[in-house]
Amino acid sequence: MSEPVVEVGNVWKRFGRQWVLRDVSLVVEPGEIVALLGPNGVGKTTLLRVIATLIRPQRGQVRLFGKPAKRIEQERGWIGLVANPPAFYRHLSGEENLEQALALAGRPIRREQALAAMADVGLPPSRPVMAYSSGMRKRLALARTLLMQPRLLLLDEPETALDEAGRERLVEVIHTAARGGAVLLATHDRSFAGAVATRRVAMEARG
Repeated sequence: MSEPVVEVGNVWKRFGRQWVLRDVSLVVEPGEIVALLGPNGVGKTTLLRVIATLIRPQRGQVRLFGKPAKRIEQERGWIGLVANPPAFYRHLSGEENLEQALALAGRPIRREQALAAMADVGLPPSRPVMAYSSGMRKRLALARTLLMQPRLLLLDEPETALDEAGRERLVEVIHTAARGGAVLLATHDRSFAGAVATRRVAMEARG
């Protein structure tokens, strides 16, 4: 039996005196698309960032691919996080941002791959990201995901700012990523979660 992709055990996280996560546990198995549901402020984004090894919890354990998360930090290419809004180098073009992502992951930089990923989501390659609309930045984030092919895809409100065509492409990307690993997404859109997720997990605020 293969190991779970994500195991979160009794995780607590606070910022200052404010506890954002209180005793949170979660397991994501290979091939699953799990949607975290809940209103803003319940800790969905924080949980994604903990799983992505970007921040560490005060208490609890996180295991990824059967290993402690701190041992996976050197394999960040295994994890793809699409933040809301997604982060890019604003002065670089879309193509240059994708090439930079390859460089940071220690992968060979192939311009034709970056161009193909952008064409796949309907974006022009040469325009600087500072001139992109919110929807175009979400599309560029999808292109980056296509290019990097992470084993664990983490998505924070991925459907926002996308038009109908963009949402359809997003669903395709999610299903492709799940076949090669697993997907965990945070959303407050129950209809989107119902359409794409294999399992839904409700997060609630705890006093």
